[in-house]
Order: sequence, then C-alpha cells, then structure tokens
Amino acid sequence: MPAPPPLLTTADEIAGLAAEVRAAGRLAIDTEFVWERTYRAVLGVVQVATDRGTAVIDALAVPDLSPLVPLLRDPGVPVVMHGGGQDLEIFATVMGAPVRGVVDTQLVAAFLGYGLQVGLTVLLERVLGVRIRKDQTYTDWTRRPLKPEQLAYAVEDVVHLLPLYDRLRADLEKRDRSAWVEEELRALEDAARFADVPDEERYRTVKGWQRLAARELAVLRELAAWRERAAARADIRPNFITNDIVLTSLAARPVESAEELRQVRGLSAGTADRHAKAILTAIRAGLACPPERRPEPPPRDRRKGPPPGLTALLRAAVQAVAEREDIAPEVIASGRDIEALGAQAVNGGACDDLSVSHGWRRRLVGDMLLAIARGELAIRYDPARREVVGDAVTPAARPSR
Repeated sequence: MPAPPPLLTTADEIAGLAAEVRAAGRLAIDTEFVWERTYRAVLGVVQVATDRGTAVIDALAVPDLSPLVPLLRDPGVPVVMHGGGQDLEIFATVMGAPVRGVVDTQLVAAFLGYGLQVGLTVLLERVLGVRIRKDQTYTDWTRRPLKPEQLAYAVEDVVHLLPLYDRLRADLEKRDRSAWVEEELRALEDAARFADVPDEERYRTVKGWQRLAARELAVLRELAAWRERAAARADIRPNFITNDIVLTSLAARPVESAEELRQVRGLSAGTADRHAKAILTAIRAGLACPPERRPEPPPRDRRKGPPPGLTALLRAAVQAVAEREDIAPEVIASGRDIEALGAQAVNGGACDDLSVSHGWRRRLVGDMLLAIARGELAIRYDPARREVVGDAVTPAARPSR
C-alpha cells in the first residue's frame, strides 16, 4: 500500500493548502461524510488534489474551511469533482453560497458516450486504464483515529481527477462539444438549487400535497413546518420524526386530542407522546387560518395528454440523435420533457419552459421535435446513410383536421 497522504488537522495547514491551490490554479475535491440519521451531513474529511500533490483535511479537527472558500468561490479556479451533487450541497451549506468553476467529470463523460451516470471506478479504467479500490465505501468517517487504509481510499477519489478531466476535455474539444458542457456545468452553480426552503413552503415537499384542498393545505403547512423545526432541534432526518403519509392523513382528517393522535396509523407512540402538544397546536393553527391566507391548491390540468404514438415518435427521434452523437438520450431530453413537449404542442401551448427549447438542446433536437409534434416534419430511416433523417412536410401533404 502506498504511503497515506498528509492529514491536515490545523488551521495553519489548511491555509498552507489554500496557498498551494492558488498557485496551482485548479484543484480536484471530494468529501466523505455521514448522513444516515442527522439533520444535515456530518463532514468527516475533505480530499484535495492539485497537479503538485494531494492532502486530506480532517473536517472534525478543523471544521472551519474558510481558507478554501475564496478558491471555491472563484470562477477562474476550476473545481473538479465526480458525481458531486451532494458535495456541492454540503459546500453551499458550509459557505452560504454555491461553488463556482464547477467541473463534474461524470457530467462531462455523459457527453462523450460513457452513459448518464458512469461511476468513477469504471470511468478511470476506461479512460486512463487506472483501477482504484472501493473497499471503504461504508466506513464511518466520523470515528477517530482514521486508519491508513481509509486515507488511501479517500485520496484515490481525487488523485486521478485532474488527468481524467484533461483527457475528457481534449475529447470534448475534438467533438466540438465544449460549449454544450459549459452550459450544463454553469447550471450546477445556480444558487436556487441550494436555497433553503422557507418553513411556510415546506408543505410542497410532502408527497401527495397536490391532492389536498385549500383548508387541508393550511393544516399541512403548519404540520410540515413543525416537523422541520423538530427535526432540526433533534438533529435527525424529518422522516424520523414522522413520515409524509401521517402528515397528509392528519391534514385531511384532523384530530382534536392526544388520545385520537395515538390512534393515527403510522405515528409511533413515542412521537405521539413527545409531540402531542406541538402537533395539536399546528393542526389548530391550520384550521383557524382565514380562507384568504390558505395555500392555493395546484390547478387541475384538464389539457389533453400527448397521443401515445406521438410520444413514441418523439422518443425515437431523440434516440436517433443520441446514437448519432454518441450521447445518452436522457442527457438530451428526459421522458418527462418529451411528454410535456408533446402535450404542449397538441394543446397549442408555449414550450419555452422546457429544457429542449433552450441552448444546445434546442439547436440539436428542440426545433426538430417541435416540427414533428406540429406535423411539419416526417422522420424515416435512410439505408444509404444508415441513420434516421427528417423530411419537411409540405402544407399540401398535411392532412386536414
């Protein structure tokens, strides 16, 4: 086993690392954390690699990562990671703002034919011929002391990321897709992705809220806000307080006493006893809410859905383009996007809110999909070219309605 990387346990060491990163001009980063039961992730270690070396920060010994913040907030310093959704969320919470200069090699790889969510182990082997071990995946990163094998495992997640990105970036440039990827990477920095949900809006995160009427939603709003506050105080996941089904059931069929509360299916006896007063208070507040201050139920969508044949045709068109461009079709357009586009085209609505109507997706497939949905384009297989092609439909050839 190679020697473990340096373990940084003091503020001065992190400041020194920040200076090294600034001099190098870019970094690769990853985190190891525990988030099975706690309200927020408990950060165990932060792994950092530059072109000059690697290090592991003990985030329990030095929870203040402020020396790294200017670097993570500088769009001129590329921050390379792989499948970094949760890492970005953790850093946004720690810094109070999103990471800038994000480069996610998993996302980049999706534009180069490696699939939608290729794992780092597979990607490194396919691109660099490097094999890494993943034998510490379920280790407890909050226990101390850290073992040498844990440190070796942690650093393997970053030590190859910069060479990997260089190889992927060269391939992107050969295929003239750098601008496409840049659009997607900048979307990862959108502050709205990491904004805290206000307590009064928590009810919208409860599964099934759309089925409730305004009066019931007023109760659910109070219950969802209570659950979130209780979870934060106890430092546990909200669903460990009680699940969504219990909240929607109480909103639809409010109880009036602690005894009735104990009979609610799915609500544990311990939760009923500990939180009876708070739950009943939330229910009463919701019931007392004036009509004009109740949440608005979502509008009932009475529009026609897309014909199944149209959805299949649009999906086939996306698949044909994906095969031609060697990109996962889900990267181009999700199934939800395809159905929404078909429905809006059939109902004469605007499609401006769909991702396929913007940027590189519109240029690649969006205009074509709209033309197909409107009956302006026919697609067929061309045996000579061995690909699916589109033929304009003249007005005279379109059937009258």
